[in-house]
Amino acid sequence: MDLFSKFEKLNFMISIDNISEQTRTKISAIRWDRFIEKHEGPWDWEYLISKKGLPDEMMKHFPNYDPIAETPEFIEIGSYDVLLPIGRNHHPKITILKHFFSQDLGKLVIYLKDETYDEGIFAGYVAICDFILPENIYVATFYHEWYITDYDNIES
Repeated sequence: MDLFSKFEKLNFMISIDNISEQTRTKISAIRWDRFIEKHEGPWDWEYLISKKGLPDEMMKHFPNYDPIAETPEFIEIGSYDVLLPIGRNHHPKITILKHFFSQDLGKLVIYLKDETYDEGIFAGYVAICDFILPENIYVATFYHEWYITDYDNIES
């Protein structure tokens, strides 16, 4: 049995909006590290997928906040559903530059460009994701800014 048949991929993409409560609880318990615009983690996934939106005291500072657009959504990378700690409104502006799996498929490393707020070398991010069973999804545990320098020479 080869590694990829061990973790057979379903033929449809799942959505954060219709995952089971058991899966939501499992993801909520995962912590992820971040370093973005000098804001550091670690953070809990629970905050990002809670469906609660911003607390009332924060809403006054963000009057145009759209909780649906800012809620993360699975994105397909390498034929797997991957959850990154970014709003679904970012997806049209994301380019996957390179991705690779660990030998046992337990980790996924992603180099990406997110041009939602910036372009050029300042739009780069690196994500490391863990494989979650039995859901067969990857969830980010590391999401950092990365100055895009020379991703063509990254070993895969």
